[in-house]
Amino acid sequence: MAQSRPSIILHLDSLDILDKLTPEQGLELFVAIRDYNQGKKLELSQIVDIVFTPFKNQFDRDCEKYNNICERNKANGKKGGRPKNPNNPTPFLETQENPKNLKNKSKNKSKNKSKNKSKSKELLLDTQIFINEGYKEETINSLIEHRRDVVKKPILTNRMMRGLLNALTEYYKHWKITPEDAVEYYLSKTWASIDPEYKYPHRQMKQIKETDSLSYSDISKALKERKNSTGMEQDSKILNLTKQMGV
Repeated sequence: MAQSRPSIILHLDSLDILDKLTPEQGLELFVAIRDYNQGKKLELSQIVDIVFTPFKNQFDRDCEKYNNICERNKANGKKGGRPKNPNNPTPFLETQENPKNLKNKSKNKSKNKSKNKSKSKELLLDTQIFINEGYKEETINSLIEHRRDVVKKPILTNRMMRGLLNALTEYYKHWKITPEDAVEYYLSKTWASIDPEYKYPHRQMKQIKETDSLSYSDISKALKERKNSTGMEQDSKILNLTKQMGV
């Protein structure tokens, strides 16, 4: 069978036969392999002809397999994508997906999977517990959505929910505002929680500075009151102190 392929396959284990041949017979075998695959007529010695038979059978099988693949690809090419007029080619009927888009789709799929997982855990939250404690249902839902969609740290357990509510309670009591004001202020931020140290912008608190000792004016006032009381004239130390302070 004449061959027309651009290349051939030689298995290394099939070349072990070279150890049984003389150098001249080995050279004759390789020439025969080349000529057969180029479609040339062979004239071989008896020994080389016998040795060449397995190679010939392999080449025939490989050639048949190669031709079948070529015919299949040719038929597939005719089914679609080929322009009817080579001088005026038309685009393919189906647009292939951009690899970058596939990568983005994979990322979005992973994000959606993670988001759905968080939502499934949120469904396990027993919001009725907090509603029974006086919190409004819409407040609980707003906090859950805010932590999931804005803060990106979803509330997944009742313990996490209670911790946030306790922080909000401490905050509105500290700043003497309503619970609704505290929640509204928290929802305007991207904090995971809230602390009384975070200054509430709509309320100025009077800071009371405590001290263990009285001020100069407080001492002066107290001494003046004691000086005018009954029996103070007898206390020479107090009198001297009040004179020194100009009371």
